[in-house]
Amino acid sequence: MNQSAQTERIKRVLGAFEDLSVKMETIEVFYNYLTEKMNMPCDVVSVGEYEKYQLYGIENSNDELFGLLGKVKLISDEKKESVIPLCDLKAVDNRSESFNLLSDYATWFVNHQ
Repeated sequence: MNQSAQTERIKRVLGAFEDLSVKMETIEVFYNYLTEKMNMPCDVVSVGEYEKYQLYGIENSNDELFGLLGKVKLISDEKKESVIPLCDLKAVDNRSESFNLLSDYATWFVNHQ
């Protein structure tokens, strides 16, 4: 059975874990990986609202239901800051490394709850 490139990337991130389910330990691994690899600030859109934001930080909610959170500023009004679940954000530039990183995290987080 062929596994997608995305599945392989997710398995590489969580290499120490046989069980890929969302739990505090796997969230922490993704947090460390993303904070090291993400180029920030990064232009993102909110999947539900299609609002454009600038992602400037990632924090761990320490809650398995929320996972990682993105600290964002609204591009149209940089005074408006928000915290949005990272799985609800995607990078504007679909050719960027940030796009893949956010997509991999969101896919893992949603599919392994």
